[in-house]
Amino acid sequence: MALGVHAEPMRVAYPQPQIELDRGYFVKMLELVMRKSGVKYQLQSWDVKAIKGRAVQELAHGSNIDVIWAMTTREREQLLLPVRIPLDMGLAGWRIGVINAQDSAKFEAVRSVDQLRQYKVGQGYDWADTAVLKANGFDVVTGATADNLHAMLAVKRFDYFPRSIRQVWGEAEQHAAQGEVVEMTLALHYPAAVYFFVNKNKPALAGALAKGLKRARKDGSFDQLFRSYNADLIRRTRLSQRLVLELPNPDLPEETPLQRKELWYSPTRY
Repeated sequence: MALGVHAEPMRVAYPQPQIELDRGYFVKMLELVMRKSGVKYQLQSWDVKAIKGRAVQELAHGSNIDVIWAMTTREREQLLLPVRIPLDMGLAGWRIGVINAQDSAKFEAVRSVDQLRQYKVGQGYDWADTAVLKANGFDVVTGATADNLHAMLAVKRFDYFPRSIRQVWGEAEQHAAQGEVVEMTLALHYPAAVYFFVNKNKPALAGALAKGLKRARKDGSFDQLFRSYNADLIRRTRLSQRLVLELPNPDLPEETPLQRKELWYSPTRY
């Protein structure tokens, strides 16, 4: 049933981002997409900073939120309704390490995945990346939040903290007083996508998000927003000068539109 002139606006409630960078990019993307969708809507922020696992469960079973953005997994696509257009063009799968400065030389000597597996890596206990790294044979030490994990890195509970291109620079600078730096020679890459997800009982919202995303991609506003938040970080990362270690992602659903090259970041395009 179409929304009439006097219909109530569609509530679009999302959890407060844990990371300030998400508030900038993903909330702005949500605003752009709903604006392009053509439906009446009201954006609301749920006043709880939910870690990813809680946000997934709240969306699946609760009533406080209507949409989240999260890296897709088989389990998440079974629980929730995904909108299969990657909001980050797959940047979540390009990972750069934060390390202790005194460890720089030993990581410069790494030339293969097998060599990197000699070192412990840190990740959130409910992050999708954790399953990818464990499936690839890494010894993963888990924590609750990114801040917890930086504190654990500082006291050498693990050696290497893979972060996305979007996260790594700001976090390393924030924790520089603890001796943390961005590792400058390696990059991990596995296919990954951050999608909008909604409750399975909200197909109308999923449809509005899909329509808004398609329109934003077609008119260039998606690309403009992506570049405004990510282009400088991508350039700073200098992927062409790094050894890229490719990892399979066995938790990536078969429906992921990897064949649609225009949806994905490539170092040759940006």
